[in-house]
Amino acid sequence: MKNKILLFSIGFVVFSSFLNFLTVRLLGLPCVIEFFVLPLMYIYRRNLNIPTIEVFYVFVFVLLGTLIGSINPVYTISDIIPISRCFLIGSIAFIIGKNNNVFKNIDNLYSFCFGVFCGDFVNALILMTTILGTKYDREYAVDINIIFSVLWVILTILYKKPKYLIAVLVLVPSLAFMSVSRGVSTFFLVAIILAFFLKIIKNPSKIVFIGTFLTVSFFILSDIYINNEETVRKFSPSMHFRLYKKVRTYGKNKTDGGRIAPYYWAAENITYYTFPRGFLGKKVLRSGGGQNTPLMSPWDSSYMELLYTFGFILFVIILLVFLYKLYMCFILYVHSGKLLFATITVLLVTMFIEHFFGYGLIRSPFTIASSWGFLGYVWQITEKRKYVIEI
Repeated sequence: MKNKILLFSIGFVVFSSFLNFLTVRLLGLPCVIEFFVLPLMYIYRRNLNIPTIEVFYVFVFVLLGTLIGSINPVYTISDIIPISRCFLIGSIAFIIGKNNNVFKNIDNLYSFCFGVFCGDFVNALILMTTILGTKYDREYAVDINIIFSVLWVILTILYKKPKYLIAVLVLVPSLAFMSVSRGVSTFFLVAIILAFFLKIIKNPSKIVFIGTFLTVSFFILSDIYINNEETVRKFSPSMHFRLYKKVRTYGKNKTDGGRIAPYYWAAENITYYTFPRGFLGKKVLRSGGGQNTPLMSPWDSSYMELLYTFGFILFVIILLVFLYKLYMCFILYVHSGKLLFATITVLLVTMFIEHFFGYGLIRSPFTIASSWGFLGYVWQITEKRKYVIEI
């Protein structure tokens, strides 16, 4: 029990968006996950396997990415440092995930993920009550840990008894609403549908119950959503704009057009990505004609950022490796029936979709650490062919 409480607390404070509230809003600092992670790594140093040679490769990689990126005259070193930090944090997290069994059983992982979800929930609630609807109200979206918060939902659907679905029905729409983000709502919805789909594959008899639950949930939430539009409009014009106006024009408004345009630009100018260009600078630029420049094109897209950083050939290799790992996890689920692989498959598919129009690589450190650490774990179980978490 003490271990579960500890994991819940670490998830709540260190790996959720509550870290933003703690460090940025209360302390006036950047989102410095290192202040919490480094002491934890020191405390548990005897239980962690972090190969020195892999860490050396990481530092060489980050240094090269920074130096090559600085060749572009548009960027200064100070512009590139934020993304260099993201790659450093992510790479170290990948090494830890690849070489360690951090969660020895599903219950521990579930406690940690629930802590992350609760931290995201509390942070979103604080922001909604202190900013939205006040004179400081602006168009914004609350950042959440899209990896472990979504993983909590997947684990609840696949591992917990049906009564726990009430928590999903109540808490997930509430967090999606308070996050003021269509993306968050979409990723939760994709994960929920996929998790139920994989559950039905192995248990066809549950199709009636699952179909009924999803149908009833849809009508209840739709009724709440539609009937409260005017209340939301009066409370916060910015919230109404993001949750209603932009939803009605999904894929057709100017913002969504700006997200899609970089892919068209890349397809027409693929030779621009012939060679790796190093790390991007954290800067948004437009050409004089108002068109997306290759320096702006990675906006909100991890794929475009990876394409810029590594060049076309390496990007394709990275993407194929990701898809191969996804395929392996699905096949392992089909052959073994282990829900662990169903869980991983759902989250990998969600990540694959999220990286098209999500937050890109330049994002919150807690999400960087979570996503890369999770990918390191996926690498471990697919390479070693063993179940790292006891089911």
